[in-house]
Amino acid sequence: MKSIHEPIDVAQRQLTPYMICWRGGTYAVERIIDSWTSRGPWWGNDETRGYILLITSSGVMEIYHSNIRGWMLSRMYD
Repeated sequence: MKSIHEPIDVAQRQLTPYMICWRGGTYAVERIIDSWTSRGPWWGNDETRGYILLITSSGVMEIYHSNIRGWMLSRMYD
């Protein structure tokens, strides 16, 4: 597992991600494994994050949408 925490672009249909763009690569979402919400003080901000654990064409990724930062790639699993 690698901790990333970098901005990504996410294409969605009806609020469901189907494509992730990161570092010049494009990754198709094959399946959503789980989703959850976390809210709390992140580095002094009252931030709400909606996490999604998904399988992509490159492997398993954990992404989140933040009310402050937008879409972020949280982790990639080996």
